[in-house]
Amino acid sequence: EKVQRAMQNAWADSTLDKYGASLEAYFHFCDKEQVSRRQRLPADEFLLCAFAASRAGEVAGGTARGAMAAVKAWHIVNGEQWNGGIRLRYTLRGVEKLAPSSSKRDERPPVTAAMLDVLDEELDHNDPKDAAVFATACCAFWGQARLGELLSTAQGSYKQGRIPLGADLKPPSSRAGSRILRLPYTKTKGELGEDAMICRQRGRSDPIHAVENHLAVNDIQADLPLFAYRNERGDLKCLTRKKFLGRCNEVWARHGFPTHTGHAFRIGGTTELLIAGVSPEVVQAMGRWKSDAFKVYWR
Repeated sequence: EKVQRAMQNAWADSTLDKYGASLEAYFHFCDKEQVSRRQRLPADEFLLCAFAASRAGEVAGGTARGAMAAVKAWHIVNGEQWNGGIRLRYTLRGVEKLAPSSSKRDERPPVTAAMLDVLDEELDHNDPKDAAVFATACCAFWGQARLGELLSTAQGSYKQGRIPLGADLKPPSSRAGSRILRLPYTKTKGELGEDAMICRQRGRSDPIHAVENHLAVNDIQADLPLFAYRNERGDLKCLTRKKFLGRCNEVWARHGFPTHTGHAFRIGGTTELLIAGVSPEVVQAMGRWKSDAFKVYWR
């Protein structure tokens, strides 16, 4: 039972949401093809290839691989053998080559330091919500953090141990005032968490100045969510991803920038540091990248 519980918590909530939709597609395919329940788990390689090929010419290769990852995870959790092998790999490669052009997304543009400067100009740093938004933007960008590691999904509450509290922002660790931000839960490490380096930066998007202003304006104490703000009545509200991105994109739209997503901050910070000449090894360590995948943002 403990093993089962541990395995069910091996994936991030956002990943499980995607896997749920993919498993529904797998079950629907099996129903349509009259595949018995016994044949679905464990599935032989022919069935896996048939499912992968069923949407060839309709979806992107990444979508097909993601669906197969969901089916594989389902097998693992249920203690069943996974029979995907070389034939499945070739099938997925074929699906990728047959993907329609409409399924291929353009590269997501990264947020840039210049865009943070625009936020600095437009936001009211004495306004509680704007102060929280700017601090989040600067920390996500320069700390190469995912928004899901910083922000609550709900305005009125938060999951304990999922987002940083005031106490997770450690005291200055250098003469410049740089700080470590403890991320209690991350996409890759789960509840083990990781440390993000929030380093002093020259210019208007300095995350240290932004977060210190935010702490003062919103009176964030050690036991409160770090990225939250006070409403008109003085009540504390968690800054959500939706409200954060909505405010940023509202400002940027007035300056002709396209709509940006949450991941654009992480890749933007990575890109900025690489272009500035920071060693790739240092960028990889600071951004908690587990592979060389981050180098695709060297543009």
